[in-house]
Amino acid sequence: MENSKRWIPGVMAAIAALIGLYLVFIAPGYFDATMDRLILAKTKQATVFASGPLTRLFIGSFYSGIEMLAGLGLIVTSFALYKGKKWAWSMAVLLLAIPAIGNFYIGLGWLENLKEFPPAYTTFLLSLVAFWAMILLKENEGKTKVVLFVIFTLLGMVGAQAFTFFPHALRVVMKDYGAALLDPSVSILRHTGPQMFIIIILVLYAIWALAERKESGWWVALIAGLLIAMASFPVHYLRPSASLVPADTLEATIFTSAYWMAGAQGVILAVLLLIPFFKNRLYTKAE
Repeated sequence: MENSKRWIPGVMAAIAALIGLYLVFIAPGYFDATMDRLILAKTKQATVFASGPLTRLFIGSFYSGIEMLAGLGLIVTSFALYKGKKWAWSMAVLLLAIPAIGNFYIGLGWLENLKEFPPAYTTFLLSLVAFWAMILLKENEGKTKVVLFVIFTLLGMVGAQAFTFFPHALRVVMKDYGAALLDPSVSILRHTGPQMFIIIILVLYAIWALAERKESGWWVALIAGLLIAMASFPVHYLRPSASLVPADTLEATIFTSAYWMAGAQGVILAVLLLIPFFKNRLYTKAE
């Protein structure tokens, strides 16, 4: 490594260690502050639990454990980053993607219901900035950095959308089991909800595999993009709603529908992956 770049492993290690410590010791407080106030507000101070608060309580609590695990993993990985271990960068990128993806859902309820900046979005922003920094600090040519930044960011956006739509599907199905069987606008979520959960797994694997420059990462990323498009567009047309703007303000259009925009992101991701400029810089071709 050139002398002018010997500082990079140390900076990467510091980023991983600091975000890891934050996720283990500070982020849980922001998580609880966000989850508890919203759930208490939606349940009449924990006296009446409907499907929405229940799904948020269980899925959010499960995610919280994963986030702390990611923080512990970053602390451990920081030493390997400092020592220049080849596997450490891809592991750090994967672990940083988890809170950047997960906290979008955790804080979204605040924006929709309380109209305030959610405490959990502090974790979201810090993790996202660290995720981007790790990509840009990696020693690559300029065009490769651009490709990795764009594709990894799109994968993260797809993952964040999927992690939001999975609980939404559960909430709507649990709200009315009869409608889940008889109403097409609800029963569609019985199919797309599980697909959204699968997309989260695909996205995380794709990020790690592409960070390792594996061809399988390209294929899995392509599948994730196509799958979220396949799962999102039907929901948009069966359940048209202006979900990105306050109710009764604007008519539902492709520019205000979260499901349509998620499908569009999947299409954009798939198209970019097929363009040689992107594809040829994402993985190492076997000789």
